[in-house]
Amino acid sequence: MEKSRPKTCKRTFLKVLIHRLRRSFAERAVVWVEQVDSLMYIALLRLVARNFWAIFLEDMEKTEKIESLKRLLKPAIESNGAFLVDISLKGDQRRPLLEVFCETESGISIDKCAEISREILPLIDSSRVLGDNFRLDVSSPGIGVPLKDKRQFKRNIGKLMSIKYRDELEVKHIEGDMIDIKDEKMVVKTQSGTVEVGFDLVDEAIVKIRW
Repeated sequence: MEKSRPKTCKRTFLKVLIHRLRRSFAERAVVWVEQVDSLMYIALLRLVARNFWAIFLEDMEKTEKIESLKRLLKPAIESNGAFLVDISLKGDQRRPLLEVFCETESGISIDKCAEISREILPLIDSSRVLGDNFRLDVSSPGIGVPLKDKRQFKRNIGKLMSIKYRDELEVKHIEGDMIDIKDEKMVVKTQSGTVEVGFDLVDEAIVKIRW
């Protein structure tokens, strides 16, 4: 029996050594994984931050261009008997599409849009806001596009409207016929009664098609 003790001790020692090696390897593996995860997480955060900043700067530049074009084009459009509703910039920066939405109190024709387009094109060219290569489209806002100018509301009296507006701390939504405009407010007849909404409280107002 005494002669078998060395073998037993060796086996026990080997088992303990293997167990410790496995445990040490497992612990190191966990640390390695955590380090890799941390590095990947940091790299991902840097990538997101860089992209967010680039998008933020691009949006700021786009907003500045739009505001500059509004100031430039508004007098020219009004001199043609219309008013500027909104401006939109779309497409690639190398050849953007400038959409100019115009309206009159009695509606706007294709011929009038073409006339305005010919009037404002040299102004945009000379301003250099969009460079040399851009596309220009002048049109009416169209059905389903939110109303922007108070004069648009006047020519839509009697039509079905969908309106989102602020009432104290909440945003409300109503649908009904806009029956009048008075004292900087629109009067809307809904199924539950008549509602007066101030223009300064309107977040969105869209003319709906009556089926």
